[in-house]
Amino acid sequence: RASVAGSLPEYMRPSVWVVLEEMPLNSAGKVDRRSLPDPELGVAEYVAPETPAEETVAKLFADLLGVERVSVVESFFDLGGNSLAAMRLVARVSDALGVQVSVRDVFDAPSVRELVVAVSGRRPALPPVRAVSPRPGRVPLSFAQQRMWFINRLDSSSGMYNIPLVLRVVGDLDVDALRAAVVDVVVRHEVLRTTFPDVDGVPFQLVHPAGEVAERLDWVV
Repeated sequence: RASVAGSLPEYMRPSVWVVLEEMPLNSAGKVDRRSLPDPELGVAEYVAPETPAEETVAKLFADLLGVERVSVVESFFDLGGNSLAAMRLVARVSDALGVQVSVRDVFDAPSVRELVVAVSGRRPALPPVRAVSPRPGRVPLSFAQQRMWFINRLDSSSGMYNIPLVLRVVGDLDVDALRAAVVDVVVRHEVLRTTFPDVDGVPFQLVHPAGEVAERLDWVV
């Protein structure tokens, strides 16, 4: 345990250890997982929430982990949580407590009690992003888009931002279904149908209508 603790963060350390005289192998010389004994899982003492915040976060832990209740001193990762579940937990805790919570907070303070203490006194969470309506006639470029526009003006033949992709398809291909899927993706995401024209050298975002997508895509067979 001490050796593992010196090289792995807490969420990656095994929570259950089983000592074997020898590792069971199959006929191919690989570990025979079916022959491994079931680990004896000790039942940790349940510690109930003491504050409204702990009660709220404990319910969120339980919902994500699919259990009836969780002890406020047990690690989210020891209870079966993983990095993807931690991301969902961050969003729910932020909404429930109204404060900014990061994934790093969950890794550094993986229990209900530790997490509540870690985020107490935090500044309020940022308000949700809302679309501006009506949209301005000329939406300025983001910093990343400005860089793309500048590099294109500097060398219009550069393929720096092109992403080539080759796929091998085995079997019959429904070309019409493939085209419909590509069109649907481009229609759904405005950034995929946005170009950067400029007026007097000042670029802006131009989002092309969704109805033009099928005609503007270059279908070369």
